[in-house]
Amino acid sequence: MAIFLPVVLVGAPIGYFTWSTVFNEADYQAAKICHGDVSTSQQKSKINDPNYDLFIFWLNSFFSAGVRQLLREDYPARSGFAATVGTVGSFGLLSRSMFGKNTRHRLFFAHAPPGADIRWVTAKMAGELLLRCGVIVYGAAVGGAVAGRLAVAGKPLPPSDTNQ
Repeated sequence: MAIFLPVVLVGAPIGYFTWSTVFNEADYQAAKICHGDVSTSQQKSKINDPNYDLFIFWLNSFFSAGVRQLLREDYPARSGFAATVGTVGSFGLLSRSMFGKNTRHRLFFAHAPPGADIRWVTAKMAGELLLRCGVIVYGAAVGGAVAGRLAVAGKPLPPSDTNQ
């Protein structure tokens, strides 16, 4: 229980929100590459307006609310099936590459060298494990976003409301 509660109550929400932010940003960048940058004139006028708070604009884009809105309004919807297949496939490929046979043995089964400070060795192993897991999880988010966007790359852009 001492490990389970912090992971579920703190780690899971933080992990979900950072994963979704990485996914949405990668999807937005892939959409800009596939369809071009189609920022609306309303958004450009907001940014050029001296009264518009750029800090709020930055917060919206950082917390992915602005990116999600841009994706919904300006680009065709990504393929959910292709995004899921891309995420699972990327997760599998990255897992195999980040945790090869020697790495698995060294991180999980090998003994500490004689005379080594066990706290320092444990901290180094924990840091490496965290870094490798981050590469896998967030790399899978990017792989899924790109796969979902590439599946709809040939679809036309939705009509813009600002031109009416």
